[in-house]
Amino acid sequence: MGFINRKQLSNSLRYIGVGVKRIPRVIKELKRKGFHFFGLVIPIIYILGLHYTTFMTRGFAVKLLGSITLGYFIWEQLRLNVPAVSEFCVKMYGHMMREKEKDRMNGVFFYLLGSTICIYFFHPLIAVSSMLFLIIGDFTAALVGISYGRTKIGNKSLEGTMAMFLVCFVLSFAMFFNQSLGEHIAFWGSLVATLVELFNPSFVDDNLTIPIIGAIAMKYMTVRLGVELPVYSNSL
Repeated sequence: MGFINRKQLSNSLRYIGVGVKRIPRVIKELKRKGFHFFGLVIPIIYILGLHYTTFMTRGFAVKLLGSITLGYFIWEQLRLNVPAVSEFCVKMYGHMMREKEKDRMNGVFFYLLGSTICIYFFHPLIAVSSMLFLIIGDFTAALVGISYGRTKIGNKSLEGTMAMFLVCFVLSFAMFFNQSLGEHIAFWGSLVATLVELFNPSFVDDNLTIPIIGAIAMKYMTVRLGVELPVYSNSL
C-alpha cells in the first residue's frame, strides 16, 4: 500500500466512520491482509483456464499448485532453519507476518496447501468458492471487525462475523447462480466457513481450515440435495 498516502488513507477511514483510535490498527491490517489478495490469482486462473483453455485441467492444476506448494514448503524450512534466509525474509516481508508466524510455517503455505487439496478433491465451483471464502471473506471479517466491531464473540466480533457471512454468501451464490438450488449450497457453505473463522482453534491455521471445511459443507449439500454440477470437458 505504499502508493497510498497514509494521511489520505486515515482521512478516508475517518470519513467512513472508523474511530480515530482504531485507524492505526486498521491500516496495519490492510497492509497485511491486502497482500493476501494476490491469492486471487489461483482461483481466477483456475476457473478461467477451465472455461477458455484446453491445457487447464484439474489434474494439471493440482500438479502445478502442488509443485508450488512443495517449493514454498522448502523455502519456509530454509527460513526457519537458516539464519541468512531468515534475515532476508524479515527484511522483505517480515512486517506482514504475524508474530507467531516468525518461528513457524506462515499462512501462505497453508493457503497453498488448502487450495491444492480443494482443487484435487472438489468440483471447480466448490473449490473456487472455498478459496474466495478465505481470501475475501476472511479479509472482510478482519477489516469490519477491527473497524466497527463492538459486540465481542471471544476475540472476534459479531459485526465482522456477519460481514464475512454476507460476503461469502454473495460470492458463492454468484458461483452457483445457474445451478439448481444453488442458493442452498451457497448459504450452508458460507455459514460453515464463517463459523470456522469464528471458532477456529489457535493451533490450526485457518488458511487451511476455512477453505477445506467450507468445501466439505458445499459438497455435502450437493449430495444431500441431489444437485448435479456441470461437467467441464477438460476437467479430470
